[in-house]
Amino acid sequence: MSEARTLNELLALASARDDTGIRLIDRRRRASFVPWSEIRSRARLVAGGLGAIGIERGERVALVYPTCAGFFEAFFGILAAGAVPVPLYPPVRLGRLDEYVDRTAAMLRAVDARLVLAERRVRRLLGEAVEAAGPVHGCLETGSLPEAGTGETEVSAHDLALVQFSSGTTVDPKPVALSHRAVIAQTERLNSFWPDGDGLVHSGASWLPLYHDMGLIGCVFPALERPAVLTLI
Repeated sequence: MSEARTLNELLALASARDDTGIRLIDRRRRASFVPWSEIRSRARLVAGGLGAIGIERGERVALVYPTCAGFFEAFFGILAAGAVPVPLYPPVRLGRLDEYVDRTAAMLRAVDARLVLAERRVRRLLGEAVEAAGPVHGCLETGSLPEAGTGETEVSAHDLALVQFSSGTTVDPKPVALSHRAVIAQTERLNSFWPDGDGLVHSGASWLPLYHDMGLIGCVFPALERPAVLTLI
């Protein structure tokens, strides 16, 4: 069981092991490895930029990314800023873009998102949804945030770790607020089912999207808590 009380603390602990982190497999089957330590370094830079544009503790920041390294620097950067990440799914069917715009705008309004962070290619398709929802800071890429050094805001176990939307299969997606305490408890419970490994580096794989609760909470967070190497396909 980890001594960490928050996801921020889990990431700090995992950063001590450069042999653990995220391995990404792209569509051409090329692999790239990003250690937790690098994710934390990038996240702290994002946090500094978020603070510079006025994102405050507890505010919701949506992030819209495919499976890529950018998701992690955005997600943990929002947490490092003391804000609350809200992972949303990117558009996957251009033929149903109008439906996607309406649903995404509704989710942004539901959480009162102050900003949307998005991957460069996805950002081009988010204009109408962002305009309809009207987050005060609009939609940005992490690379366009001000260079304001690093930042890290203290958070507690009772603060929100993220807002996770339900799938919306039968009704409109509903936002579910999850505290650091709840997420850490779930992560430790999941990891209790796997053997310790006597100091060996654990390795796992997932093809589930990162905005999905099983992909994020069921796969990424346990790999972070170990810490382990997680291969994302």
